[in-house]
Amino acid sequence: MIKKMICVMCVAVLSGCAMTSGLDAPEQAMPEQWLNQQQDSEAMINHPQWWQQFNSQELNLLVGQALAANTDLLAAAARVEQADAQLTQAGAALFPSLGLSAGGGRSGVFGESGSTDNYNASLNASYELDLWGQIRNSRDAARASLLASQFSRDTVQLTVIASVVNTYLQVLYLQDNLALSEENLKLAQQVLDVVESKVENGAVSPQDLAQQKTVVANAKAQLPSLRHQLRQSRYALAVLVGEMPQVFQVGGGTLDGLQLPEIQAGLPDQVLAQRPDIAQAQAQLMAADYSVAAARADYWPSITLTGSGGYASSALSSLFNGDAVYSLGVSLAQTLFDGGARGARIDQSKAAWEEQVASYTGTLLVALQEVEQSLSNVQALADQQQYREEAYTQAEEAYRVAQVRYQEGETELTDVLSAQSSFNNARQNSLELIYNQYQSRVTLYRVLGASE
Repeated sequence: MIKKMICVMCVAVLSGCAMTSGLDAPEQAMPEQWLNQQQDSEAMINHPQWWQQFNSQELNLLVGQALAANTDLLAAAARVEQADAQLTQAGAALFPSLGLSAGGGRSGVFGESGSTDNYNASLNASYELDLWGQIRNSRDAARASLLASQFSRDTVQLTVIASVVNTYLQVLYLQDNLALSEENLKLAQQVLDVVESKVENGAVSPQDLAQQKTVVANAKAQLPSLRHQLRQSRYALAVLVGEMPQVFQVGGGTLDGLQLPEIQAGLPDQVLAQRPDIAQAQAQLMAADYSVAAARADYWPSITLTGSGGYASSALSSLFNGDAVYSLGVSLAQTLFDGGARGARIDQSKAAWEEQVASYTGTLLVALQEVEQSLSNVQALADQQQYREEAYTQAEEAYRVAQVRYQEGETELTDVLSAQSSFNNARQNSLELIYNQYQSRVTLYRVLGASE
């Protein structure tokens, strides 16, 4: 990525002595440090193949499959090839054009005998002098557009990778959530067994039985929805890796089986230097600048050199033994009046340049915002960890005590139901915290611009 950023800067010097646009983009001052930086950083820490930090072989295989078969990524690669072909077309005008022509004819007067034959073969050349840099600026605009398409592809690749990892995490989360809901159903069923026994012995009223049956029914009702969500996530993951949902299989596992990566953000200017969307916006701004310069060159005359050489003869059999002919020429074309078309083209290209300046600035600001928000989110989730663990431990103990007291007749069913609800919520919150922590890492990797 850094090498590509250097390529963007090198484009600026490739126009030689061509006419420049004369426009200056405003410089953006970078903050010295992130507001939510968790520790000092002296240099940017790269994260090549960052998804491997989650320590899942299946996830690594899925990402590799997506990089090879994702349709959005394949389309982005095709757009790069289109831009490369456009660059070749734009640069072709810097070279002379060569052509070969041959012909023959017969002429005469109607009503009179006799005719004249004429045969010729010649090699023709034409070359437009690019004194004002119009062709070179057009070529360099195409080169900058090619770089923009390459960075756009990198952005798509980063998005695809993050989507695969997030969707895989979602599959694991839903599998864990489904297992947790099934466990909650078992706990509710155990309480129901105790209540039924108490009702049979006349120790509690049938109201307790109805209440607990309601809890069991509600627990069962959650399972079909979770299974549906799990199927939907698997289907989405199949499309991301370029497979048909009907034949795609994913083993999955549990979130606890993954490893939570530790990420160092680095300094702001170093982080932004590797974001492909910023590099793309910069390349687009550069292309717009070259387009302004090319439009300015329309005010100057175009000079074209032409030449041809060959043979001419009155008989085809002696064509190459006939006269050797040649021609040389130079032409100058200057538009004197066009109704303001050239001025309008310059105004249009300037407006396009101003649009790219605003777009580049906006992309930069959004990048700064995304990194700050992501760092803040990572920190906030980390701060919750010990409190969630404490809540889980206490809720589990409270539920255990409530069950024992209810079995011994020392408390009401409502106390058991309240403790059970608190325990279920604590377990659900712990699972969601783990899931959110993993997702926060993916988001931070993405906003840091980390790619393959």
